[in-house]
Amino acid sequence: MELSRSRNETEQLIGEDVLIKTKRSFIRSFIEILLTIVFWVYTFVVTWFFTSALLNQNDRYIATLKSALNVTNTDIRDLISFGVLVMISLSILLFVWRTYNKKRYGPLKRRKPPVPTTIEDLNNLGLIDASIIERLQQDKVIIFEKNPVKELDE
Repeated sequence: MELSRSRNETEQLIGEDVLIKTKRSFIRSFIEILLTIVFWVYTFVVTWFFTSALLNQNDRYIATLKSALNVTNTDIRDLISFGVLVMISLSILLFVWRTYNKKRYGPLKRRKPPVPTTIEDLNNLGLIDASIIERLQQDKVIIFEKNPVKELDE
């Protein structure tokens, strides 16, 4: 049983003993952080855009965006309704297709399980010597100095 360590031993200070250290330029790090912030803001704006249309809310910022895009809450709700209708229609279509395929092709057994490989088959491949195949079948632990499988010449 292992003894628990004190908390001070497991704490890691920032920048010390990090497993992966990278050397990135300041410009690249700045661009990554800036793009991350821009995309998070964009995600928030789009989410608020659709949420405000569903809740029929108009504050001055989102109303400015809606007027710039020349859309109303009704237009946005119609778009969301159309998207939900398409998703439901495609789900029903896939369910019907699955049911048809199960009834039409369900009883067919096309695939056969592979037959067990025999020692003769392994010998016929010529990739491993017969003595090594026997050792692999009999010994529990085997350590090879080099790979016993011969290279394929193409």
